Amino acid sequence: MRARLDPRRHLGLEGTYNTRDIGGYATEDGRQTRWGVYLRSDSLHQLSEDDRQRLRAYGLRTVIDLRRSREIHQEVNVFSGSSEVTYYHHNMIGDIPIPERQSPPGVERTERKRWSYSVVLDKRKAEVRDTLGLLANPEVLPAVVHCAGGADRTGLITALTLGLVGVPAETIAEDYALTARFNLPRHLEKSPDLDRDTYTWEDFQADTCSAEIMLGVLRDLDLRYCGVEGYARHIGVEPDQIANLRQALVE
Repeated sequence: MRARLDPRRHLGLEGTYNTRDIGGYATEDGRQTRWGVYLRSDSLHQLSEDDRQRLRAYGLRTVIDLRRSREIHQEVNVFSGSSEVTYYHHNMIGDIPIPERQSPPGVERTERKRWSYSVVLDKRKAEVRDTLGLLANPEVLPAVVHCAGGADRTGLITALTLGLVGVPAETIAEDYALTARFNLPRHLEKSPDLDRDTYTWEDFQADTCSAEIMLGVLRDLDLRYCGVEGYARHIGVEPDQIANLRQALVE
């Protein structure tokens, strides 16, 4: 997909690996998502002062941190005490493990992650609703949504947001899978046993965030809730909030 290679997609900030703009994605009605409105990212705790200023110049108003309580205390978000950017902590998966996230024995890796994501969407409905509702507030955007790696928790919220504004499932899944391209250096740093000369971002993608995982989640929402919008309405996102998201994110 050409849009994912757009030079505007990846911000290349010092102190993060995976800060991306979701602008430029075609919607099913022939429009596209706006640039400079919604950023998705990994943790911001090491963001340099120059790039903090770069984000402020980008127009950033809001940071939504999806990490656990332990994570936000160990690696403090650089915007948590900011007087210029509003910081919110939305603990996406909670501090207590969700037992149901353990998939049945014998399930392959891709299906295990799909299962885990679907359980989070079922068990953390209030947190998902509150995050989507916040993004639907016109005064909040431009915003950055992030977790630790910018893949799983951020991936789910971003997938739902893109789905609500009319981006096709295939594009949503490709945006999710794009994380591997930029998070590979982080993964190699944490995995000294991997051969840096032969292990590629495509290998990393296949191992951790293939498009098929997100397509499976979206198919599950289709079957159980009649799609992303059906799920959002089920958990309490109001029609006017969905309309606000579409107005803000689509041009």
